Amino acid sequence: MLSSGIIDLAIGLTFVFGVTAALASAVTELIARFIGLRGAYLLSGLRELVDGGGASTVLGQAGQDYQFVQGMISRGLVPLAEPAPAELSPAEVPGVPAPPIKPVSVSTLSATGALLGGPILRSQGMAGQISSRKLTLAATGTTGRLPKMTSEKAGTLWSQRRSLPSYIPARSFAEAVIDLVVPGASGQATMTDIQRGVNALPQELSAFKPSLQALAKNAGEDAGKFRTSVEQWYDDHMDRVSGWYKRYAAKITFAVGLILVVLLNINALTIGRTLYNQSAVSTAISAVAAKGTSCPATEGQQECLANLQAQISAAATAGLPIGWGTVRDCAEPGARCGWLDQRGIFSRHGNSGWQLALVLAGFLIMIIALIPGAQFWFGLLSKLGTLRSSGPKPAPAGS
Repeated sequence: MLSSGIIDLAIGLTFVFGVTAALASAVTELIARFIGLRGAYLLSGLRELVDGGGASTVLGQAGQDYQFVQGMISRGLVPLAEPAPAELSPAEVPGVPAPPIKPVSVSTLSATGALLGGPILRSQGMAGQISSRKLTLAATGTTGRLPKMTSEKAGTLWSQRRSLPSYIPARSFAEAVIDLVVPGASGQATMTDIQRGVNALPQELSAFKPSLQALAKNAGEDAGKFRTSVEQWYDDHMDRVSGWYKRYAAKITFAVGLILVVLLNINALTIGRTLYNQSAVSTAISAVAAKGTSCPATEGQQECLANLQAQISAAATAGLPIGWGTVRDCAEPGARCGWLDQRGIFSRHGNSGWQLALVLAGFLIMIIALIPGAQFWFGLLSKLGTLRSSGPKPAPAGS
């Protein structure tokens, strides 16, 4: 059976790892919100799904794309396969009255823009905002990287990205698809209407049209099955987009954690040595760890950061060596220490090179400990707390 001192040491280190990882994750989430990272990846995922990474998607043209595609479908017009002029208007088709929409450049016609110009953003309450955005999503060349976006107005790119929705439900996406291919159906579209609308989509939507044709063929005569297939198609791709986002966010978390570890002087070896040699500090940290939090989803980022700051302050008050204060060895009366000695980077007793190596190793251990994430460490902390509270196995009663 492990002694209570070893368990307290493990609890203390696990608590420090968890709080540091949670703090880095909270800061990463704030950064992601500030730069509109979730909205950028969502828009990039939509474009990869329905446009196949083709022409740029201009959000300011989303409403026009939507009206243009619906106008062509409702009039049974199929664009020519030959290269189209730069500006194509339905008014140029002989014998067909021009609909009341502005001309759209076929070279930049985007299924993403057409979908965003329809019920997707209306359901998000953002139709008016998105139609005024002069934000362009350009081709990235490699999936999973941060999407490249440009704006006509310098200095407004981040604010425009922050205005994008960070999540679109699969149901809203399926409704947008059906609304686009069957104008005015209002949820009563039949498979005959859907297949006709899909076949009438412009050939410029070269990635979107074949995918919908395959889903319509597999659905047979069941419009409900088609809707479910579109939702599943969207969900499967958004799982990939979520993986792209998490990988990019992990890089930000790693960089943030590196800065926090050095800035706050959170050294795993120094903390472990203190917990092992000073039982009073180890016991106090175990008591603080029992009240630990892993920033649940129901808690706001500001509240989470405040709680984490309070926990770090409580740990430092209990005697945990966090921060760049004067080390205990240099706090003794008559001790002669330089600035680096006072910070614990060098040692006043000599062997400063070895001391510096230990400091760097302690930082490296802390940075590596950020990789599993706060959820892993707080889960382990809960198990260690149960082990500590269970105590030793009672001795069998005498016969």
